[in-house]
Amino acid sequence: MIFRAVTLHLNDPELYSSYSDYLTKLSSKLNSLSARVVLPKAYDEVSLDLKAAYSGRGSKAFEIAWNLLKSGYFTSISLSSDPSEIYRASEFLFRISEELGPEYATMFALGSGEPPETPYFPLTKSENFGLSFSLLYPSDLYGALTEAEEPDLTLRYALSRVFGEAERRVEEAVGELGEAVPIIGIDFSLSPWMEESAAEVVSLVARSPFLGPGTPSALLEINEAILESSEGMRRIGFNETMLPMAEDDLLKELSLRLEMRARDLALLTPYCLAGLDMVLLPLSVGREDLAKLIRDVIASSRVKGRTIGLRIILADAEPGEQIELRRFGKVPVMMP
Repeated sequence: MIFRAVTLHLNDPELYSSYSDYLTKLSSKLNSLSARVVLPKAYDEVSLDLKAAYSGRGSKAFEIAWNLLKSGYFTSISLSSDPSEIYRASEFLFRISEELGPEYATMFALGSGEPPETPYFPLTKSENFGLSFSLLYPSDLYGALTEAEEPDLTLRYALSRVFGEAERRVEEAVGELGEAVPIIGIDFSLSPWMEESAAEVVSLVARSPFLGPGTPSALLEINEAILESSEGMRRIGFNETMLPMAEDDLLKELSLRLEMRARDLALLTPYCLAGLDMVLLPLSVGREDLAKLIRDVIASSRVKGRTIGLRIILADAEPGEQIELRRFGKVPVMMP
């Protein structure tokens, strides 16, 4: 298990200078892949590259988001189910990719409701002062699930060990540094990073290739296991399976071979946090069809009864081609 992110949430941006060194020390002590900060609004003194602020909802939110993106912030907007607002969101995604570039689109998310406090960007916000943490643990599950006769029991046992270790290490590290910074919690979501593939875990639980029979039920099984295994722990955020295409080598491979379309991931939205996350589509998809994809995912959130996010990147390339994205390397363009 690796700490994917150590995140400082500030309800007052001016506190950043007082706690930036502390954040760096804590991230180093936990050998975290990244240190991040979430603020209630933009603040010029923030030196971290990974910084986020929520843009809100309504017509003004689009301009707030535009200015935050230009200032280097990750951000998100909450959408209603109103068709005109969804179409405006589609146009906004085209504007980001065409005027700022595809990499800026990786920093922006659309949400079906208010984002939670979570270390996962961009769908986050800051209401309280304190720390949150995210984990990277797919490879901790591979071996046990490959050999397991009863994957569901094995999964719960493996998750309990990973989560218990994470909570213990967080409490020890915060205690050793000695500053009074509260722990808001850990987001125990199963998330990938390249060869650490969440889609591979889904396949092992389903006992079939990803998107094959059993994929939706495996996702549901994993999500229930995450919640059960983290019961009673310091839990915040989403605590579900995440399937960001550009961050998962198996999903990238399926997309490159044109064996998976964006709509395939969209259909999984009721079973995981973001069935349409870090998806790269051709500019030729058109605003109307993109709005339909957004509408489908927003509709899924009503079925699920909780906030769902989308990150869609548009590029001047065709399905099966690849483009280079900073932080993510070569990423294939998907078929809609």
